[in-house]
Formats: sequence, C-alpha cells, structure tokens
Amino acid sequence: MPNDPGRHGNRAWFDETDRESMPSSRSPDGGLFGWTVLIIVLIGFAVCCWIGSYYIFGHPEKPFSHEVLTRLKKIDLPKRFELTAAPRGEFLRAPQILDRFSSMKPRQLARTNEVFLRNYIRNFKPADGLVPYVIGTFNILDSYELTNEDFFVSGVVVLAQSKENPNLLIEQIFTSTKKSIPNLHRSLLTGLDIDLKRENELAAIINVDRLKDGRVKVTTISILYPSYESAQENGTFSLDPPERLNVKAGLPLIDKTRQSEAEAKYAHFRRKTKPSSTIKETPKTESTLASASQRLMRVEKPLAVNDATPTPTPVATPIPAGTPLLASVSPTPEAASISVPSPLSPPTPASPTPEARKAIPARPTAKPTPAATPTPALVVATPSPTPTPPQAIAASNSKVWPVYEAGRMPRGRLLAPSDVPDVASKGTSGERTYLNGNFNVTASGGDRAVLRPTQRGSDNIRIIVQYPSGMKAPSDGSFVSRDSRRPFQVMDVRASTGGQINVYVREVTKP
Repeated sequence: MPNDPGRHGNRAWFDETDRESMPSSRSPDGGLFGWTVLIIVLIGFAVCCWIGSYYIFGHPEKPFSHEVLTRLKKIDLPKRFELTAAPRGEFLRAPQILDRFSSMKPRQLARTNEVFLRNYIRNFKPADGLVPYVIGTFNILDSYELTNEDFFVSGVVVLAQSKENPNLLIEQIFTSTKKSIPNLHRSLLTGLDIDLKRENELAAIINVDRLKDGRVKVTTISILYPSYESAQENGTFSLDPPERLNVKAGLPLIDKTRQSEAEAKYAHFRRKTKPSSTIKETPKTESTLASASQRLMRVEKPLAVNDATPTPTPVATPIPAGTPLLASVSPTPEAASISVPSPLSPPTPASPTPEARKAIPARPTAKPTPAATPTPALVVATPSPTPTPPQAIAASNSKVWPVYEAGRMPRGRLLAPSDVPDVASKGTSGERTYLNGNFNVTASGGDRAVLRPTQRGSDNIRIIVQYPSGMKAPSDGSFVSRDSRRPFQVMDVRASTGGQINVYVREVTKP
C-alpha cells in the first residue's frame, strides 16, 4: 500500500542504515590515507636525492660521481701548484713507504687509495690529512705513452725502481700535451735517474698497489708540473696539468705484462752498462738506453721580465771594504796580466755580444761611450781554457734562475767540504742545501768551472759550478772563497764507483 506509514517508515530506516554501513569514495578517511602515502613517497625520494648528492659530491673518485660532476661542471680540473702554495704534507723515503703500506690490510689499503685519489681530484681542497710526498732517487725501468684508455689520457708514465730499496717501485706520471709526447718519450730512457726532492718536485702519492711478491708500487705525480732536462742534448720538456681524467680506467696505469717487459728491459740495461772503476767513457748502448751517469734534471722556471720597464744603464759602484770578490787570484806568474777596475775611473770598454746589442737600445749621442760592466767584479784574463771532462759538465742547460744579494738567499742547510761524503751516502733529505769553503779552480769553460777544495782529506771531491747567464766563470788556476753569505747552492751529489764524489752546484748570489 503506497500510503502505509509503517512500511514507509521501515524503508526509510533501512535506507539510512544501509547508507551509513556502505563505504563511500567521498569519505574523509580515505583521502587522508592517500595523501599520507604520497607524502611518505616524496619524503623518501627527497632523502634519496639528498643522500645521493652527498655521496656524489663527497666521492668524486668514483666513476659515476665523477661523470655526473663533470657533466654538471661542478668539479675543477687538476691545477698547477706553486711551491709556496702547495698543500701541507709529509715527505717519505723508500723505507718509510714500505713500512707504512706493506702491513695494511686490503680493505684499509683500498680506503687509503680512495682518500689519495679524492684529494688529488679535489685539488686538495679540503685534504684529508697530510699529503704524502715521495722523495729519493729512482732508476727508470721503462716508459709508456698514455692513451685515451688510461686514467691520464695524454703524457708518459714511467716505471722506476728506488735506488735506496729495490722493493719500492713508482709510476711517475708526466702529463703533457700531444705535441710534447714524442720529445718526452724519447727523453725518459731506461737507466735514467729521477731525483724527487722536496724543494722542487712534490711528487704526491695518488695510489698504492701491493704486489704478490711483497714489493710495493706507488703511483705519483708532481703537482708542480715542472720542466725537466733529459740526458740528451736539447732534451728539455715541460709538463702541463691534465685536461681530462678517465676515472673509469682506474689505477695503477702499468699492468703486469708491461711491468714484466720493463723489468726484462732494465735487466738488459744492467748487463750492457756494467760499472767501471775509473771515470772513462761508458760503453755505447742502444738508442733507447741511457748511460749509467745520466739523470733527469729539473729546470728552474725563468724569472718574469717586465718589458714595459726600460732597462737602466749599469753604473759601476764602489766596493765596500771587506766585501768578498767573485774570485781571488793566488800569486802565480799570470797575476801580472790581471786588470782590476778602479772605482774612481771609468770601466774598461767591452765588446757587446750580439744579445747585448739587441738588448741595449741605440741612443743618439755625438760621441759613443763604452758600455759599463754590470758589476765591478774582478775580471781575470785567462789563456786558452782547459777542456772540462764531459762527466764534470752534466748539469742543466738552463742559464736563468733566481740570483740573490749576499745573505738574502732562502734559508737552507750549510755544508762544508768535509760534510760532502756524508751527504753522498745519506742524501740531502730533500732540503735546500748550500756549500761554502775555499776552492782551487782546476778547469773552466763557458759558464761552468770545476773546483777542488783546499781542505785536507778532500782530494776525492770535485765541485762542478754552473754560473747564470751574464756572469763569467773564474779562470783556470784561480782561487775561490765562499762564506755563509755567498755559498753555492747544491743541486746534486753523486758518488762514483772509484770513490770520486761529484757535487753539482749553482751560483745563486750576485757578485
């Protein structure tokens, strides 16, 4: 019945209870759950992005991280450091390196390598601890050209063996442009000595590999990227920071096959160049091998010259009393031919060299005046110079390096001739070293001279001095005295098999 109130009331009651019991898409509880899930997903995504970015920026040594940072241009390429702005570090010799890394467990060594490589890729900003630098003398086994498949895509890598402890091998990396690779590769010969010193090299360790036979191989690169001069004539080359890193290739650079080949080549070199008891010409070897006395020398960076500043005409100034001269002459028959310029009289005219003619601008004067000598140092008239043995002239061809006023050179260790044998056996520990004393000139030629100490018991010591451009070497037979204010800077000390000790020094003070 349509008008039945009881039936109508029951239907209304059923519809209301049925509506409340059935779920509805418009329920506020269902919408809140969906939003909660979405927010949790977004929070998780944000956390993952934060952790991922922290990992990428915190571990640029990983291939994926380095590629992302490179694409985003958030990482700088390795740069060239100046010696005064280099990162703080510790200098390790072969025994110290072997003691530190030989006992490390594989996981600890892997973490250490990550820190080394991370510091290098970050340009040591910030550096995790002190940067380890290698010092000592190493003998080249062989060298290999770097390609795009290597960690460093351009340059040459050298496998060398420590002369202090043969259980230490190094991979010294020489990065350069493609044009410099042929000259660089020809210069790094088997048997050539490499001197890593603290004052001009800074060979930082970027990887350590412990070999199965117990030896340790470290990968090093000089963060100064200096210039070198090889044993060959006109073999100077300069290094440049790498323009790109192939982090996927990993380190070390020289695999087992190349290492075996290098060791076999070095064994052949040792058989071909046996040490001799006297100083004579070494037997000729193949063109890819160096002689036993050759080594790689670092070339000092030339001083900057401001072309805009005119060069003043040098004026001779009086010499104060007590100032030591460049060379004093012993009483010999040649003393009559010595001419000393008087401070009160004009200097003796000198014929300018072709370089001097280009450097001195022409001045419109009615009467030409002789050019004054730069300094009133003692000039010794010399007869025909005695030829210097080739072994005595084995330093650098570079003729430009810093020259200081007397007593104004950088601080360093001062040696006497009696200290030379101890330095020849123990080395200089990479510190700046100077030499003073009294010497007799036994040979002279060009910008070099060979000196012998006058001190008793120093007959086996020979001093090879190189003078900078524009400074004349003392004559053969003269006498040279140097004190603590005007010492020679020691560049290298070498002891030969016959007991002879050669000390290679430079003139670093003005006359």
